[in-house]
Amino acid sequence: MTDDADIRMAQSMMDYIFRRLALDYMPFEQRSAMGLYTSAERQAALDNGGEYAPQSPVSGASSDTPKAVAPVAAPAVVKTEVKIEAAPVAAAPTQTIGSSSDLLESMGIKSDAPLCMTCGVKMRMSGACFVCEGCGNTSGCS
Repeated sequence: MTDDADIRMAQSMMDYIFRRLALDYMPFEQRSAMGLYTSAERQAALDNGGEYAPQSPVSGASSDTPKAVAPVAAPAVVKTEVKIEAAPVAAAPTQTIGSSSDLLESMGIKSDAPLCMTCGVKMRMSGACFVCEGCGNTSGCS
C-alpha cells in the first residue's frame, strides 16, 4: 500500500518507481495497455460508466503542437519483393497430460497455493510447506 493516490499498490520500491515513471512519461495508450491509470482517469471512468479516456488538456493551456503544419513531399515508393520460406521444424516429443491437476503439476503451479503475507506473491510448494519466491518467506514450516 502507498500514500500515492495514483499508485495505490506496489510490491516493492522498484515497482513503485517504475509505475510512477510510467504515469509521468508514457502516453495514455501505452499505459492503458498495461492497466496504469491516474486517479483522475479512474474517477472519469467511474463517471463515464467504466470507459477510460485520456485526460483532455486544460482549456487555455498552451500545447506543444503547432497550429498549422507545412505540407511535406512524400518520399518515393520503391517496390521490392521479399521471399520468406519457413524452416522445417522437427516434431518435439510431447508429454501426455490426462487431467487439469497433471497440467498444473507439469507447469509447477498449485491452484491452492496461498499468497505471501509479506509481499503478496503466490507461494510455491517446498516439501510439505510453501515458500515465497519474491521475498523468501515461508508458510511457517522449518
